[in-house]
Amino acid sequence: MSIKNIVFDVGGVLVDFCYMEYMRKLGFPEEVCREFESDIVFSGLWNDMDKGDLMLDEAREKFKARLREMYRPCDREVDLFIENIMDIVKEYPYSKGLLKSLKDAGYGVYILSNYPRDLADMHWKEFEFLPVADGHIISAYERVVKPDEKIYRLLTERFGISLEESIFIDDRPVNIDAAVSYGMTGILFKSYDQCVEELRNHGISI
Repeated sequence: MSIKNIVFDVGGVLVDFCYMEYMRKLGFPEEVCREFESDIVFSGLWNDMDKGDLMLDEAREKFKARLREMYRPCDREVDLFIENIMDIVKEYPYSKGLLKSLKDAGYGVYILSNYPRDLADMHWKEFEFLPVADGHIISAYERVVKPDEKIYRLLTERFGISLEESIFIDDRPVNIDAAVSYGMTGILFKSYDQCVEELRNHGISI
């Protein structure tokens, strides 16, 4: 079956989720950066935000309580982390052009992202690539996250596209494995050049 659609993840693919750089710019010591990485950024609480089960203000207090229990009081650092969180991502310079080149070549272009609702409300209106896409799905708005099959099936329900006619690009192997099991072609994103090469290997004009 020929490929008609390209579906992109956001963080680590179209935008740099530069949380370590962000925390260093806030002046956090390396020890604190590592603690926040494991106990905030890659915590179950962040996953709850991705699922839309936890909003940022409530998460702030839960982060404080967790860090106090795990290490020491870090209330000031948590407040700084939350209050400046607009700067935790940066759009890659290639993103808009990549999506536009695929659109111009006749492919449908879609976005499927795990993303907290508060952060999406802040960040997504600033992404220059977003208006190029034919449609997007944000996990927190749907109350389901990748790799759950339900969020992939929303691409068909909402936009009428066939998963079997779609390539999915994501930087997490678990999400790629899930996409492939649901009938999509998967590309594990490692770099822009690698991604473009793999698209071309699949016969995509770009």
